[in-house]
Order: sequence, then C-alpha cells, then structure tokens
Amino acid sequence: MAQRLKADVRDRILAAAATTFAASGYTRATVAEIAEQADVTASNIYKYFENKQVLFDAVVSPSHAGRLMRLLRTRMRELSSIGMWSSATAEGSEHAKALLSFWVEQRLPVLILLNGAQGTRYENVRARMTREMARQAEHFVHKHAPGEADPHFSMVLQQIFANTVTMIAAILERYESGADIQHAFALFWSYQLAGLEALIKGRTPLAHRAEPH
Repeated sequence: MAQRLKADVRDRILAAAATTFAASGYTRATVAEIAEQADVTASNIYKYFENKQVLFDAVVSPSHAGRLMRLLRTRMRELSSIGMWSSATAEGSEHAKALLSFWVEQRLPVLILLNGAQGTRYENVRARMTREMARQAEHFVHKHAPGEADPHFSMVLQQIFANTVTMIAAILERYESGADIQHAFALFWSYQLAGLEALIKGRTPLAHRAEPH
C-alpha cells in the first residue's frame, strides 16, 4: 500500500530547507540539519525528496534566477534613459519597485542564489549580476560620453557592483519583514545612486586627462 504524504509536512520541510540553505549554503547544509529544523526525521525527508539536490531544486528554481536577472537588467537599462539617477528609488521608479518587491517576496531563494549556491547550477549568478550592472553602466557612459576606454574606471565599476551584490545579500540576510527590507534599501539607494551618478557623469575621458608632472 502506497504511503500517503502530507502536504503540511512537505511544506515544513521546504521551509526548513530554504532557511538552512540560506544560512549554510548548499554545499555545507545537511539533510540532518534540515530535518532538525523541520522537526522530522531525516528518513522522513527522503520519503518526500530523493536527495539533497532534489530538495534544493524544489526551493530554488530556474525561474527564480531568470526573473532576478530580467528584473535587474530592466532596472539598469532604465538608468540610461533618465536624467537624475538619484530619483530612481522604489518611490520614483516602477522598475526599482518591481525588483525590490521580488527581493521581498522571494527573500530566501534570492539569498540562496547570492550566498548559498556554490556547488549548484546557480553558482555563477552572483558574478553575473556584478557583470550585468557594470556592463549597463559602461554602456551608459559610452553612449553619453564616447571616448577611449578607461580600464581604471572599469575596475572601479566592477568593484562597486560586486560590493552592491554583497549589500543586497546582507540586507536580505539581516531583515525578514518587507518593511525592514524596503527601508534598508531606501537608505542604501539614496547613497549609492547619488554616488554612481557623480562618478559616471563626472568621469574624465582618458584622452582628455592631463598627464602627471
């Protein structure tokens, strides 16, 4: 006789898995940890999920990674079409609002993608986010101030956006409520957007830079 599986137990396992993968990462997380968090036995987990990989795939899907990149790309492209970057907060931008809403609604899957995906098909998502933000920012610069490429400027942008991804993960790790996450990002964006605007619009093309004496 086939064993009946309970939806509430499955949901409890998934919730525990999301919390554990976000805290420990896929590689370090164990089925035993997840079982303890879900208040079930490890053997009970295997009745619902064949192994840790199958359980991980039930928590984080390609649609999470795909939507994250699409929303981020749309958000960055918007910055090329507006005059004041400092106004592109969740209050002033529908694209920023959509991205922030996704981070709030899918907090743990996004946090896993950024901090806990080593050893999975998503382990390059963090680097892809950094590259995409830097690429879009450089595209804006070349469009509005064409000139010789400046490797120093590119390096600074790469580092800024690598730190941006770190901040996104830190906020999602520290706060659980939508209100707290939104407030933290409002503070971060007020600082970051003004700084990026000043950096990019104040960039001196390499060809016009005076040689040091």
